[in-house]
Amino acid sequence: MKLSGKFSMKKMTMWISIVFMTSLWSASASAQCDNSNVLKGGVDILPWSVVQPFPWDNIAGYWQLGDSSVFIKARVLSSTNKRKILQLSIHAEGICSKASARGTGYVDVTEKNVVRALISDHMYKYQFKMGLFDARDIQDTLALSCKQNIVAVSVQMLGFTEGARTNGAPLDIGMKETQNLVLKKVASDAEGLCKK
Repeated sequence: MKLSGKFSMKKMTMWISIVFMTSLWSASASAQCDNSNVLKGGVDILPWSVVQPFPWDNIAGYWQLGDSSVFIKARVLSSTNKRKILQLSIHAEGICSKASARGTGYVDVTEKNVVRALISDHMYKYQFKMGLFDARDIQDTLALSCKQNIVAVSVQMLGFTEGARTNGAPLDIGMKETQNLVLKKVASDAEGLCKK
């Protein structure tokens, strides 16, 4: 790209500065923690009774699940007063990998700030329960190192996917234990991250 004159160079520098500052602001607005992103304490560690309004305006994008290499891609399908639907895809082998599981999240009339999603892969079904929390409401050392708001999820395995090849093996009871994880937003889209 050819830049002509002093004005164009100043304008270009200004735009680069604005983009850089916007990306810094966006990063600080999402859950950022200094240590492990797994919340200890069992099923009821997340205070669902004080969950904040769900961040529909900035939930779209790629979120790292805990401190693993698993990413969730969130896409808002509908966000009206009467219907809120979130499409989720799980990328188990990194942000640029093919989705290994998919599902749809919805808001129940009894829990207006909580998104529940049923996710299935080729073997298992999971329930995700997502919400936005004030870090001060979570009694965990993790919350003390996070910014003000935390997007967190409880993940519970529900059982085998219909048609899964289990060879009659029962589901290991340990696999049904609920995991509570902090989600960390890493990108609004993966276009610049994934080279084809």
